[in-house]
Amino acid sequence: MNDGQLPEPPAKRRRARTILAVAAAVVVVALASIATIALLRNATLSSQVTAANARAANAAKVAQAAAQKDYAARNAALDREAATLNRKSQIIAAQIGELKANTIRAAGTYLVGHDIKSGIWHTVGDGHASGDLCRYVVHSSPSKFGPGIYFDGPETLDVSGAYALEISGQCTWMREP
Repeated sequence: MNDGQLPEPPAKRRRARTILAVAAAVVVVALASIATIALLRNATLSSQVTAANARAANAAKVAQAAAQKDYAARNAALDREAATLNRKSQIIAAQIGELKANTIRAAGTYLVGHDIKSGIWHTVGDGHASGDLCRYVVHSSPSKFGPGIYFDGPETLDVSGAYALEISGQCTWMREP
């Protein structure tokens, strides 16, 4: 056999196998290390994502609780304001009712104690606005009444003992308290 075809000595073959085995072991260890690092990073990222999700959920709960508390406070304030306005509305309605009960604007005959309250009534007249005179008649009973009084200016009368008051003209009469 010539030199080009001679088999290699056994020591050289073992050395090449050893080098190849060591290189393969290094590659396997390197790949295992990379895989371990990747798994650790993945586990770390997963735990970080879980922690971030938990913080976000907690922050949302805290924000929602704060908003509910704020809305509850606002609603309570609005309820108090509504109650105050309702009381004021009732007072105004009572005052308007009292004013209407103590004001006569239309011509007609009003029964004292039924249509109008007993007491002193006053008018400022119509101030010559209509050009007509105002008139009143005090009825002491259903069949007995006094003379008609015509006027255009302030007038005050007491209907405490009267049966009815008859008025005409543009005068507005107000009961004095």
